[in-house]
Amino acid sequence: MCSANLKRPFDLCFIGSGLSSTFTLIHLLEHRIAVQTPTLLEIAIIEKYEEFHTGIPYGKRSGDSVLLITSLKNFLPQPEYTKFIHWLNENHHTLLKRMKASGGELTKKWLEKHRERISKGQWGGLFIPRRFFGIYLQDRLNQLIDQQTSKGVLKVHYYCTQVTQVSKDNALFTIHAKELKIQSKKVILGIGSLPTHNIYTDRNIHSDDQLLVINQIYNPSLDENLERISNFISNLNPSSQGCNILVIGANASALELLYKLNDIENQQENNTNYYFLSTHGLLPDSEVDSIKQANYQPKHLHKLQSHNLLSAAQIAQAATLDLDAAEKIQLGAASTVNIISNAVGRLLPRLNQQELKTFACLYGNEIGRRQRCAGQHYLDVIDDLKSKGRFEHIKGRFKDFIKKKKGYYLRYQDSHSDTMVTAPMQFHVVINCIGSTKFGGAHNQVPTLLKNLIKQGLASPNASQIGLEVNAKLECSKNLHVVGPLLAGNIIDSKAVWHVEHCGRIIWLSGILAKIIEQSQRTTIFS
Repeated sequence: MCSANLKRPFDLCFIGSGLSSTFTLIHLLEHRIAVQTPTLLEIAIIEKYEEFHTGIPYGKRSGDSVLLITSLKNFLPQPEYTKFIHWLNENHHTLLKRMKASGGELTKKWLEKHRERISKGQWGGLFIPRRFFGIYLQDRLNQLIDQQTSKGVLKVHYYCTQVTQVSKDNALFTIHAKELKIQSKKVILGIGSLPTHNIYTDRNIHSDDQLLVINQIYNPSLDENLERISNFISNLNPSSQGCNILVIGANASALELLYKLNDIENQQENNTNYYFLSTHGLLPDSEVDSIKQANYQPKHLHKLQSHNLLSAAQIAQAATLDLDAAEKIQLGAASTVNIISNAVGRLLPRLNQQELKTFACLYGNEIGRRQRCAGQHYLDVIDDLKSKGRFEHIKGRFKDFIKKKKGYYLRYQDSHSDTMVTAPMQFHVVINCIGSTKFGGAHNQVPTLLKNLIKQGLASPNASQIGLEVNAKLECSKNLHVVGPLLAGNIIDSKAVWHVEHCGRIIWLSGILAKIIEQSQRTTIFS
């Protein structure tokens, strides 16, 4: 870590040090090493949390025993996959000790079940702890930084603070944060997705003697919040008829949370019941039904192959009808995701640029929400709870909680009848796993930094309302680049981009940005 040199502007300033920023740096430094760039590059990296180069999913805030939502072979593309496997084989003894210390009964079962495959280096089919990948990223980037720093061609300055504003005067950006003000020639905005919008309370955590609400399960960390939940349950009024835990949402975070709640020994008592509330009432799928899959065809999407002119709405409607048909025969996403995705992918090149943009902004994510898959270990927990009458999935949209004499009761909009319903059971613990907020949404929980960028005209949301408009150089304005989930709703390298939380996509887009930065640096040197 270098001390700040404020006498001259930085060449680059990264705001946010998660997966996208980290891979951008990895690509950029690898290229500089390969071509033996002789000029000094001075970089500032600003991160609001204490841990750099992991982001929330792969860092301490998610804990050491939360597993990937997909198998490792489906998580990482080549050549990153092979590099990571090599690193795992060299470091797995230490990593597994950390995992065991962090977990409970389910973690012990996982370790025992996969002991032989791990000893043989057969990692591809495993759903390993996400934390392993975060440690790998830190190791890999630090080696590159040390190599360049030792040659005197790189200086990296780290700042742990939250940026609230970026202003521009002529060709220089000024980055404003608490007790920090620096300048940079280029800024890379890699702050992840828009935050989850809060429910019931503006605070992250609300607690009284009858109700605990947690709006951000990874803030300050998953482990701390799991302990908070455990303590709350232990202190419930003895006259209470058990404990009802409501998870709002049915996405990856919801599954991970339920898994970890049941990885804690005292949470497996029979008087704790679990409920999911989600709009579609569907869980991610895990197992391929090869018999039904063999007879399934996306007929509506295939019909569009004969059309010369297509609209984004036509493709979306056809995909919806084909997914509806799969649901009717109880064929899940694990069986249909590749079939539907490939059929859609063959049609997208027939859209003109405007229609392709419309698909990226309005339809891609909607189709994706119905194609979620997860590891069987997560769904096994739900199956076990169901068999004991301790899990229920409510199909509806959250509205509010009503406080009565006996406690708190859920109000939701039923997805079948579109009417308001008050659930008959009292809830004690509520965890918010709803998706991200949107620009201009009713909840208005967009980060201050983004609000200020938009107000100054340095950035503007695109029609997706979850991403920023960028040009071919991934700029929302000159020399202000965007990387990561805020690229949703754009056409990049002739491809429609609507979901940038998959690791393979992040690596691809980070590589594109690294080339753009490298080319601009080279142009500056020779101009």
